[in-house]
Amino acid sequence: MFIRSGIFAAALMLGAAAWALPNQSGATAASERVTYDDLDLESQSGDAALLRRIRAAANRVCDFGGMQTMEDFSKSGRCYRAAVSDGQRQMKQLMAARSLGHVLAASTLIVRAK
Repeated sequence: MFIRSGIFAAALMLGAAAWALPNQSGATAASERVTYDDLDLESQSGDAALLRRIRAAANRVCDFGGMQTMEDFSKSGRCYRAAVSDGQRQMKQLMAARSLGHVLAASTLIVRAK
């Protein structure tokens, strides 16, 4: 019982911290949770669905709104590519852990604006 509580508390702390992570400029970066507990990650369709969710979340967190200049558009594109890349990195780590038989406490990835 105590171990479960500790794992749950750690998962909550990590999730809460990920909502307001500072970026390099010191400002708070936008982030979004991407859940996968409803997906069968042992299947290609489950993997594809998670990748679609990562891309959709990256699109939302990197939408800076009102892009007026090419620099705004370029900045948004760089943010999107970096956020998707980081989401894919997390997905690969998840798959590696699962393939080793690890049971994970969380069922969420965090996609952040970069």
